[in-house]
Amino acid sequence: MKLLVFIPAGLNIDKEHPELFLLPFDFSWLLFPIFFIYTQKISIFSDQKVKYWVLYPGIISFVLQAVIYFLPNDTKFEIAQSFWHELLFTILGIIYSWGIGIWNLQLINQHRQEVENTFSDLENKVLGWARIFLIYLLTTSVLVHVLFYISPDNYYFKIIFSIFDLIAIYWVSLNGIIQQNVLLLIRDKKDAPETTFLENNYEMAVTDDNDNLKAVMVKIDTYMQNTEAFLMSELTIIDLADQLKMHPKKISASINTIFKQNFNTYVNYLRIKKAEDLLSKRSTDYLSIEGVGKEVGFHSKSAFYAAFKRVTGTTPKNYKESISH
Repeated sequence: MKLLVFIPAGLNIDKEHPELFLLPFDFSWLLFPIFFIYTQKISIFSDQKVKYWVLYPGIISFVLQAVIYFLPNDTKFEIAQSFWHELLFTILGIIYSWGIGIWNLQLINQHRQEVENTFSDLENKVLGWARIFLIYLLTTSVLVHVLFYISPDNYYFKIIFSIFDLIAIYWVSLNGIIQQNVLLLIRDKKDAPETTFLENNYEMAVTDDNDNLKAVMVKIDTYMQNTEAFLMSELTIIDLADQLKMHPKKISASINTIFKQNFNTYVNYLRIKKAEDLLSKRSTDYLSIEGVGKEVGFHSKSAFYAAFKRVTGTTPKNYKESISH
């Protein structure tokens, strides 16, 4: 809709059709805040109070634009030429949106930390595409406005602006269709608690001292080694807490404090150790590298390779070749 502001002027039809002049669709105040709301509603924090107040400035901006749009054409033209119109609806809106965009990046980083402390499989859960999308929007937004102020009527710059917009529209549409609500992936678990422990307002620090946390870590390690629960591709900290009859927060704190890593890294470490064992046995030679990865709980070859190299410093293929000689 925002593009409708520029299309009439670009085609030189706004003079013949003055009703198309100054359409109230300059959403500089709304674009980033709307994506912020969307991000919160699909993130692991979706059960927290949604910050709809970030939309209020944009709604006010739209109402003011609508009022101006229905004024007489001469008045509209005079207002459009004034500095305060550009300041209010464009410059301040852009600054506000950039601030919300940076805040959104912080939200996604917090979301990623919580996801890594909850899931063993991170595919389609860390909102990496949303992070890339925000960085892309912030970068291109700065570039577009710099180029516009250098040469506002440059035809080639306008083509570049349009390409940037089209890429953004298709990128967010495609990924938005695929993306699930991450918190619901936990709540869909059988017997999952109604109120999730993954909230910003609980204290991460537990009262247990290091000795108690070490004891908890021993229980976790013993259970994982005896049952090989880490081979479950969809294993979550909720599953582990249910089996050990402990609060997920205590398990998370133990792994973070004693193992010095998050839940995802801990599970992947156990999976890679199992993979090393499988790769060293001749009885598993019939398995491909990707097959070994699936055997130990990885959904994709890329995830398996990345985790394997992180733990061993080499690739699964090179590891297998080194022990074959």
